[in-house]
Amino acid sequence: MAEALQPTILEPVPAEISPQLEDLDYALFGELQRDGRAAFTTVAARLEVSEAQVRRRFKALVDADVFAIAPIANPRVLGLDQLACMGLVVRGPYMATVIERLLAMPEVSFLVVTSGEFNLIVEVGCVSSDELYEFVLTLRRLPGVTSSETFVYLNVLHQRYQWMLEGERGSITSGRGGVIERSVEIDAHDSAIIGELQRDGRASFRDIGRRLGLSERTVSSRYTRLVEESALQVIAVGNPQHLGFRAVAWLGITLSEGADLEYSAGLLSQVAGLDYVVVPSGRYDLLSELVCRDSEELLATLDNEVGGVTEVAHVDTFMCLRMLYKSNAGAWGAGRSLAMSPRNRRGRTRRLP
Repeated sequence: MAEALQPTILEPVPAEISPQLEDLDYALFGELQRDGRAAFTTVAARLEVSEAQVRRRFKALVDADVFAIAPIANPRVLGLDQLACMGLVVRGPYMATVIERLLAMPEVSFLVVTSGEFNLIVEVGCVSSDELYEFVLTLRRLPGVTSSETFVYLNVLHQRYQWMLEGERGSITSGRGGVIERSVEIDAHDSAIIGELQRDGRASFRDIGRRLGLSERTVSSRYTRLVEESALQVIAVGNPQHLGFRAVAWLGITLSEGADLEYSAGLLSQVAGLDYVVVPSGRYDLLSELVCRDSEELLATLDNEVGGVTEVAHVDTFMCLRMLYKSNAGAWGAGRSLAMSPRNRRGRTRRLP
């Protein structure tokens, strides 16, 4: 029997406070996008400032939720074999209640209040198909959920989250990097190392080894192997809203008849701002997340760049009206940015210390 949950009024959410960033902050973020574990002395030399200044700005930016140092890994490397995106239709009076319940579920990495056919999009990571099935049953029993559509991730073809802020402030350039879907043999020690990096992406190999009962050299060599095999990256993962990117959308992409799936995904991965491309089950050939500075840039990207890929036949656009992250690394350690604060905030800027 469905729980007797009462509908809750979803109050308007004030705009987030946007930290007032300086040129050094953008430059520091760009350096840590290349390597989130780079020594502060190295970063300081590249930026031609003191190490103390780099350390001070780093702490201020992390404390202000501008970015986190997080591991980027294919979720299946982390033991989550069943990944899915779920589109939900929720009756308005129940929206706040359903959101609260979803955020309390350990399988949920984040959810988005969106426009379009669905009014909620939920991303889920489960260890097995049985666990995913139980999650779907639980979700469908929530009062107010009138319908749902599940897109199981068959493959993660592109996952980067690297917004290199170079030149004009706020611009995104595609850059290289990211992790790829491939067969990588890992054992319990590799998983434990990644788990420690999820807690602190800049933890020293010595400290990680001490906690896991491994030598510093063992931790270092295993980390290097995972990075060299493109199974893992540790980078600065930005909060798009605090970095000036206020137009975010999920794209359901349908390809033209006979189009090569992986080739098409490779072309789309070169589009600036497309940080995530997956092959789902269901009606779409590809699902992707697009991050832009504003609606004008998003429209131009959709028309000129996504639409410029000849293999793309149709795109359904789900504008993200409100993003609700679960943690600083997401349920997968896949680089989802920092939790949006539940505190009411006014739409203004604040100067960092």
